[in-house]
Amino acid sequence: MKRTFLFVFLGYFFFLHGASLPEIRVPKLKARMKIDGKLTEAVWEKAAKISHLTQQQPKENSPATEKTEVYVFYDENYLYIGVKCFDSQPDKIIAFQMQRDFRTRDDDMVEVLIDPFNDRRNAYVFAVNPNGAKFDGLVMNNSERVSPEWDGIWYAAASRDENGWYAELAIPFKTITFNPKTHLWGFNVMRRIKRKMEVDYWASPFYQVYFTKVAEAGYLVGIKGIKQGKGIDVRPYGLFGEEKEDEAASDRLTYNAGLDVFYNITPALKASLTYNTDFAETEVDERRINLTRFPLFYPEKRRFFLEGSDIFSFSGANPFSFIPFYSRRIGLVGGKQIPILGGAKITGRAGDYNIGILDIATRDWDDIKGRNFFVTRISKNIWDESLIGFIFTNGNPTGDERNSLFGVDFKYSTSKFLKNKNFIAVGYYLRSFSSERGDDSLFGFFLDYPNDIVDNYISFVQIGENFYPALGFVMRTGIRRLYVGLSYNPWINKKLVRQFFFELRGMVTTDLEGHLVEWRIFTAPINMRTESGEHIEFNYMPHYDYLDYPFEVYEGIVIPPGKYTMDYFRFELNTSSKRPWVFDLSARFGEYYTGHALTLETGLEIKPTKHMRLQIIREGNYVRLPQGNFNAQVIQVKFDLYISPKIYLQNYLQYDDISKNWGINSRFRWIIKEGNDLFLVFNQGWGNPLDRWSVLYRKAEVKLQYTFRF
Repeated sequence: MKRTFLFVFLGYFFFLHGASLPEIRVPKLKARMKIDGKLTEAVWEKAAKISHLTQQQPKENSPATEKTEVYVFYDENYLYIGVKCFDSQPDKIIAFQMQRDFRTRDDDMVEVLIDPFNDRRNAYVFAVNPNGAKFDGLVMNNSERVSPEWDGIWYAAASRDENGWYAELAIPFKTITFNPKTHLWGFNVMRRIKRKMEVDYWASPFYQVYFTKVAEAGYLVGIKGIKQGKGIDVRPYGLFGEEKEDEAASDRLTYNAGLDVFYNITPALKASLTYNTDFAETEVDERRINLTRFPLFYPEKRRFFLEGSDIFSFSGANPFSFIPFYSRRIGLVGGKQIPILGGAKITGRAGDYNIGILDIATRDWDDIKGRNFFVTRISKNIWDESLIGFIFTNGNPTGDERNSLFGVDFKYSTSKFLKNKNFIAVGYYLRSFSSERGDDSLFGFFLDYPNDIVDNYISFVQIGENFYPALGFVMRTGIRRLYVGLSYNPWINKKLVRQFFFELRGMVTTDLEGHLVEWRIFTAPINMRTESGEHIEFNYMPHYDYLDYPFEVYEGIVIPPGKYTMDYFRFELNTSSKRPWVFDLSARFGEYYTGHALTLETGLEIKPTKHMRLQIIREGNYVRLPQGNFNAQVIQVKFDLYISPKIYLQNYLQYDDISKNWGINSRFRWIIKEGNDLFLVFNQGWGNPLDRWSVLYRKAEVKLQYTFRF
């Protein structure tokens, strides 16, 4: 009896701790490979083979409707992955995209997750669609989000025939960091069959397991004797062009050169050095209309700051409240680009520690003095999926006043709560240090039950009146704020409806003395996704706001102080992205302080072939107040042409009613070879027609960068 109990207990224990997760032993083979997406080399027959995947959507843990075979082997320098995606209707394969970092939810594709440390929390993600377009990114601490900012040097190709489509991937060990002492890597594979809205997994094909849940991945067994070389990448660039800074200035020639050096201190820890850093190829920010009295958050797009950025993330931080380190504070002041002289960065892992250190210096520019900025973020992995860490920043981009910040955070995370559910608990404390300031602390907690059917959370944050993170982002200070969210999302899987999303969210904000200053309620009595992929939603959103000072919402239109209770409604319709055309509509209407407002957003995307995409987006705001009426709109047009996954032209045209000018950003990219790029970039702004389309600014540049690997 005791022995039976022991076997039952051990079986249950190993089930909870992943013994049921699949694994394959990967052979080390020698082969001369041509990455063409055809899997015709004889070496594939000797590779480890995964013979099938299993549905995660729409019917969890059910047989996939189409057969998939995955092959894996390695040599000293590369990990090779081949995928055969058989399809009973190959003429209906959906693949409209060809650009780097394509939108993986919109096409048929295969995606692989690799955890070279087997730490069950961090991973690389690589994806390929039937056109050979590539996507790569990082997963940090089992996040639901893949960070596409990381761009590695790796190789992939795809092909098609009457039986389906095929993909080959070759991932250099020079590109990824790994633990040479472990021969067990985390691994998972996903296939998306877009026309069926089907998602298939190799490991853990369950609703509550999102693909980036590294803790639920399977295993590659036996990888050893691999090389990372000397671990040095040298990437110089050269640039020249012509620039017109403003309407009155004359055209002038520009030229520049710089250098990035990357060195793997260990296979898991990378140092980056940069000199005369340039961001010519970065896409411009999208224009937005701000009808609130708080600052808008814009995401970072510059490559140097994006690489390794997730390691600087802080538990509990989000753009709607606070972020202790916001890299856009460096090199961007008041809309001006401040030249970066150089800097150094260390990111990666040392044992159980995640390390991020950044030191950057900017040049003098106009009336802005050059400054130095320092950031360090270190966290320690504890238990299976949790961490504890701290962050420190120093530097002030906008003034001579000294400023620094220190913070600590703790995150408990598990995917074994109530046997197989996800649960997260976070606590944090931050304090900024500046001269002559009072309450400068921030603290809070976050409890989350993020599962597929039931997704609930509660969070609290208190932000001191004088909390001032000069290298961070904070939307509002001097408040206490409580969030509560409840969501029930049943799967229906009928002919019309696939899943419902019933949501109720609330937020209450007081000042530090406990006086109510704002509350919001969000409800979604109707929110559904259809079997064909359409999304339909209706929301009721009452809102209370206390204005303690006048608020100029538009030039010359001021809303007086007072207490305002407002009712908002919203209707949203999104057609399925699997179609060659996609239409989006969002209409928000209701009371707005002393009057009424309507915000109407429409979007149309046309994809006639994989070589062309046209997208038109318009946001119109129509505000009617006793103090005055106004309309404000933003128009965005994107027109992209793709010759191949390595050669394409992207155009981005924008207009807004605030600046009353048009701007265009055109970027041509030729990936000569992975790591070697040629960019042609053109930016120009025009005044409105009443100004006879005068040129406000212009910049045309050619940039060539090359990577040498040692």
